[in-house]
Amino acid sequence: MQQIMPEMDKLAPESAVTTTLYRDLIGCSLDYNQLFDTDFYDFNCSPHSRQIMRISVVVPFYNSQRYIEHCIQALLEQTYPSQLYEVIMVDNNSTDGSSAIVRKYPRIKLLSEAKQGAYAARNRGVAASKGEVIAFTDPDCVPSRDWLKQIDAMFRHSGVGIIIGTQQFALNSLALRLLEDYEEEKNAYIFSSTIKRVYYGHANNMAVRKTLFSELGPFVEIPRGADVVFVRRCIDQKSCDAVCYSRVVKVRHLEIDSGRRYFEKLFIYGRSIRCYGHIANARPMTSLERLFVFRNTIKNHQYSWTRSTFLIGLLFVGLLYWIFGGISAALISKPVVVPEHPQERL
Repeated sequence: MQQIMPEMDKLAPESAVTTTLYRDLIGCSLDYNQLFDTDFYDFNCSPHSRQIMRISVVVPFYNSQRYIEHCIQALLEQTYPSQLYEVIMVDNNSTDGSSAIVRKYPRIKLLSEAKQGAYAARNRGVAASKGEVIAFTDPDCVPSRDWLKQIDAMFRHSGVGIIIGTQQFALNSLALRLLEDYEEEKNAYIFSSTIKRVYYGHANNMAVRKTLFSELGPFVEIPRGADVVFVRRCIDQKSCDAVCYSRVVKVRHLEIDSGRRYFEKLFIYGRSIRCYGHIANARPMTSLERLFVFRNTIKNHQYSWTRSTFLIGLLFVGLLYWIFGGISAALISKPVVVPEHPQERL
């Protein structure tokens, strides 16, 4: 075959008819460049259509034995063609059975990262990735079956660089359902605005073009909030139009299975802004902005007075948890100092 290729090169097709003829002879659909590219062929067997790796899914994990298999199964059962995506899971010094669970699935590329921290593990995964798009999620999240399909469609039909997806909670209780609705309306408001300081990211459901990550990354390796820093860096250097929120790119967050767990997360978020707020120049929503989102939630979901009052109570409790988290961080820690632009590049 290697001897034949130079002769075929002399007979380069001059028309669509000859191109079609060559395609018929080869037995598969190739374009002209592929036909005369010797790297495209496997000379030990029949010619094959080489697939481009479209999406790399990166999942860091640390002692996630309770949830990780649910995440794995959801990622391997996607409606998206399996040959177009890879799953990379990065063990961040787990001491439980998480890695053993991952090893049961040969399709998954298992890596390890010695430096403690989810963002160090994510950077390790991205460095080993082959996809044109990097999709991030967490081991306690279960993506919907069309998660990758929706991500790919959005990137193909828009010029955005980052997609932020929506989060559903583990249970369908009334309290969690109301909070889920509010979070969805909050995201819709934030990511349709031009107020840069309220933009944020959440790496349990976020996708980034690889070229953009190579340009603006890697993640700053701080305990929390490096996804916010990355998103802010993107809109500062590009524009707000580079980031898009999607209601159909969904994951279910298994860890949030009660109102209490939701409030505990808000406490952590209030505390973690101490890590990234001064780096990203971020701010929380104002009271007027929260009121606007609350009104949209009631209107778009047609709440009764009873449900509206219940949601007000839930949001008030959540705000208290967030404030106390910020206070606790101010009392026990100092702000993390990191360079504005990391020196390490992927």
